[in-house]
Amino acid sequence: MAQAPQTPASPRITGSELQHPTSSPTVEEQPNEGPTVADDDYEDIYDGDSAYGAFSDVTDTASVSSSIMKFREENGRTYHSFGSTEHWGPNDEKAQDQQDISHHFWSLMLKGELYLAPVENPQRILDVGTGTGIWVIDVAEKHPAADVKGIDVSPIQPMWVPPNARFELDDFNLEWQDEEKYDLIHERELLGSVPDWPKFYERCFRALKPGGWIDCSEPGLYFESFYDTLGPDHPYKLWGTAMLEAGNNAGMSFDVGPYIKQRLEDAGFVNVVEKKVCCTIGKWSNDTWEREVGVWEQLRLETGVQDFCERRFINNLGWTAEEVAVFAAKMRAAVKNNKLLAHHWL
Repeated sequence: MAQAPQTPASPRITGSELQHPTSSPTVEEQPNEGPTVADDDYEDIYDGDSAYGAFSDVTDTASVSSSIMKFREENGRTYHSFGSTEHWGPNDEKAQDQQDISHHFWSLMLKGELYLAPVENPQRILDVGTGTGIWVIDVAEKHPAADVKGIDVSPIQPMWVPPNARFELDDFNLEWQDEEKYDLIHERELLGSVPDWPKFYERCFRALKPGGWIDCSEPGLYFESFYDTLGPDHPYKLWGTAMLEAGNNAGMSFDVGPYIKQRLEDAGFVNVVEKKVCCTIGKWSNDTWEREVGVWEQLRLETGVQDFCERRFINNLGWTAEEVAVFAAKMRAAVKNNKLLAHHWL
C-alpha cells in the first residue's frame, strides 16, 4: 500500500503501500442503478432510504448499450467488448464464480480484512477492475457512509447492492478525469491487463486526495516446492515461462509484483509498505491458517487456471485450443498434488 503526500504541492517522493490506481472519469451516477458508461455530466446522487438498491434497466442514454452487452466469444467463452485493450480473463458465469472464490481467498490472506491501508473514515473509495463487484459490496457494507464505486470493462455486477455502492463501465487504461477525489483506491489481480504501469500509478496518484491511500494486491507468477526441485518441464515451471512470454507478447506483463513498490515511489507515493506473504497451495501445512489458505488457493487455481491462460496462449503464443486444454489439465493435476508442498509468493 502507499499514501499520497498530505499536500498537493509535495514532491512526488516514494510511497508504496497496497493502494492501486483508481480511474473512472468523474462520473457520478445513482448508486442504485446498473453499470453505466462514464459520463462527466452526471451529478452525485445518493439515496439511502432502502437497505439495498436495484439496478435500473439498461437504456440508450444512461447505461450500457446493446453493443457493449454483446460480448466477444472465443473458444466457447465470452469476453468483454468494451475498452482499449483485450483483457485475458473471460466474463461468463464460470469465470464469475471463480472470481468470487478468489475474493474469499484474498480475504483469508488478509485475515478477514478487505484492505491493509490505514485509511480512517473514508468518504470516497474506488475499486479498479472490480469484476463481479463483490469487494465493493463488502466495503460498502463496512463503510455505510462512504461512496464506494467499482469500475470495470465488463458489466457483470449484481442487480442488488447496498445503496452506497455503484458500478461504472470504464477503462482504467485510458486517461482519468478524477483529481484529488478518493480517500482509498483498491486494485487486485490486474496483472496482465495494464500496458503502462508507471502511467497507471501516476493516474491513481492524481485521483487520490492528499493523504489518500492506494492498496494493491498482486499474486506471484512463479510456483515452487518445499518437497522437490522442479525441473524445467514441470507444469509449474512451464506456467511461469509461458505466462511471462504471453504477457510480454501482448504488451501487458503478468510479472508485476516485484516492481510495484518502485513504481509507486516513482509516481510520487510516500509511506510505501510492501508485504510479501508465502502462500501455500493445498492442505499440506500443519498450521491452521496456512492450511485453510492453501485449500482455497488450490480451489482458486484449479477452477481458474484455464481462464488465466487460454486467451493469451492462443492469441499471443500460437497454441491451439487442444494444447491449452492439455496443459491446463496438467496444471490442475499439479495444483491438486499435496505431496509437492507447493507454494508461491504474494
